[in-house]
Amino acid sequence: MKQEEHIPQVAILMNTENEWCSSLVNGIISYAQEAGPWNIWFRRASPRIFEHIPLDWKGDGIIARVANNSLAKEISKSGIPFVNVDDSPPPGLFAPSVMTDNAAGTQMAVNFFVERGFHSIALAGSRRTPMTIKYTESFEQAVAAYKLPFQFFEIYGNRGELKDRLVAWLHELPKPTGLLSCGVTGAAWIADCCREEDISVPHDIAILSSRFDKIICNSCYPPLSGLIAPTEEIGHQAAAQLHRMMQGDKVTNDNTYLPPLGILEQQSTDTIAVEDPDLAKAMKFLQAHACEPNPMEQLDRIIPMCRRSLERRFVKTYKRTPSEEIRKLRMNRAQELLAETDLPIQEIAEASGYSNYNYLSHAFKKATGMTPTAYRKQFR
Repeated sequence: MKQEEHIPQVAILMNTENEWCSSLVNGIISYAQEAGPWNIWFRRASPRIFEHIPLDWKGDGIIARVANNSLAKEISKSGIPFVNVDDSPPPGLFAPSVMTDNAAGTQMAVNFFVERGFHSIALAGSRRTPMTIKYTESFEQAVAAYKLPFQFFEIYGNRGELKDRLVAWLHELPKPTGLLSCGVTGAAWIADCCREEDISVPHDIAILSSRFDKIICNSCYPPLSGLIAPTEEIGHQAAAQLHRMMQGDKVTNDNTYLPPLGILEQQSTDTIAVEDPDLAKAMKFLQAHACEPNPMEQLDRIIPMCRRSLERRFVKTYKRTPSEEIRKLRMNRAQELLAETDLPIQEIAEASGYSNYNYLSHAFKKATGMTPTAYRKQFR
């Protein structure tokens, strides 16, 4: 009689009630459906220690957000193969980790502000942990590469005293300033403080969150822009590494870093920090009409200069040509519709300035490295 094939028992240790973890779990489940079957154990409100797993659970593998030494010790003591997916694991963790590439994210944020003409760029974050220190240093280096001053606010201390310091700092910042907040709840808090102090968002301070969270970002006024974490791909790659470990393959205890998928732009950064009125007018026009037919021809009619002069001045200020900006804005629109709506992809192509699905698919794969369908799955 044929012996029944063993189905791996895999535990997921993380709080799946928040959007970040929920998307990551989708990536794990997606891999399990491809390579499995797996029998997966998890709780919506995650256990914080390994002992919360049922006593009769016979595990083959674990995927966990290992953010502290106590959990690392508990899992290591079990002898069960595991992969970490927390962006700030404890030093000396003897397990493979799959994480967000925060250096790529900070570079993306700085480029975003520079391309919009900001000469003052700031970070609200922390220097209290190895991860936040590295994040701050990466951001500072990215700003320094453009020979711009770096403004930093340390989010630390009791809330009353911290708010007084934050308000004073916000008033002292040069206007306009592009500000990255390390953490979406911090970004929402800063937006609230700006509103209370009559500091215009985005025109005085444009706020970008280090992570886009659909609920938190859209609950703010104005709605917050944010970097799109590669959470589903993190889950998928972590599951692939664990699968190899459960099969007995040797996997090094190295870190795998995945860059953010892009920036979801909303009203909190919808401004142009440029003194040249013609260039500001040109950018505003493109932002409003890039997805329409023949935007360059329309632009020629409203800006009183020859196209070559406009392109030269545009490149000097925004670091790209008007045509490149149109392609970028169309791609941003496609990403937004894929993430936020259930529209058919053909309709999204037309709404984003592409004549059909094939043109969008080709451009999307070239820009992001994935198909529109795969990109949409990140948000489901």
